[in-house]
Amino acid sequence: MPGTAAPSNSPEGAFAGRLPVVRELLRFSWRLYLVEDTPRVLLLSKAPRAVLQAVFYTLLAGLLPAGGGSGATAGGEAAFAGVSAFVMCLSTVIGASGVQPLDRDERTLVPQLAGRVPPLRILLARCLPYAAEGLLLSLVTVVLAGLVLTGPATVADLLARAGIYAVMALTTVSLGAAMGVLALLGRSELLLGNTALYLVLVLSGALPAPALPEWTQAVAGLLPLTHGVAALHHSLAGQPFAGQLLAELGVGVLWLAAVAALVRLWAHRTRTRGHADGG
Repeated sequence: MPGTAAPSNSPEGAFAGRLPVVRELLRFSWRLYLVEDTPRVLLLSKAPRAVLQAVFYTLLAGLLPAGGGSGATAGGEAAFAGVSAFVMCLSTVIGASGVQPLDRDERTLVPQLAGRVPPLRILLARCLPYAAEGLLLSLVTVVLAGLVLTGPATVADLLARAGIYAVMALTTVSLGAAMGVLALLGRSELLLGNTALYLVLVLSGALPAPALPEWTQAVAGLLPLTHGVAALHHSLAGQPFAGQLLAELGVGVLWLAAVAALVRLWAHRTRTRGHADGG
């Protein structure tokens, strides 16, 4: 009947019952992010670093032999498009990979295991602000560095493709989350996060590079950003890009599945060993 609430045991009722918990979890994650990474830090540290790295890597690309990238666009504009996407990884990979180790160091992992909300949901909610931050850093870089390196026309073209950047922010944050959970198993968050960051830089096509061995192409295909940068290049060149964008989403789903499996492994190991420390 119209106006009748869905039974609590129905799928609709169960989803409606979870909404307040989801809202509170997202609100708490955002507030915790603002405590750990204040707007001042974002404005005076992270944004300048992203812009300067974009300038450096774009100028470096001009010194490298032709190679890498999708070939859909040419010259500095293609290099800048890839680099402007890569700078989000400073947040989505490095930032997100530090979420779980920080909880470990602050001794808040055991309460997560004992609570009503599964640790996986807490982790994903904690990582979402870093996806938003990474997207913001890329768009700020497009404007500030793009006006100097490429010009207003390219800046407008890239801003019009913010949706592609948003997809890459979500896929790369999945990689960062996976590195963070792996770090719980061995206390190696700095090594894992930075290794993932530079693998993405070298193999994804974000930075045009000399020809690499063929086997690296298989690795690159499993990394976030690879297909997203290709989609960005093809879109700028007026070529079809839906296939590359779907592939980027698929890679993100694979890394999300890896996160879920790693969280399950970590939770099982923690419960059987009776502690939440890695190593």
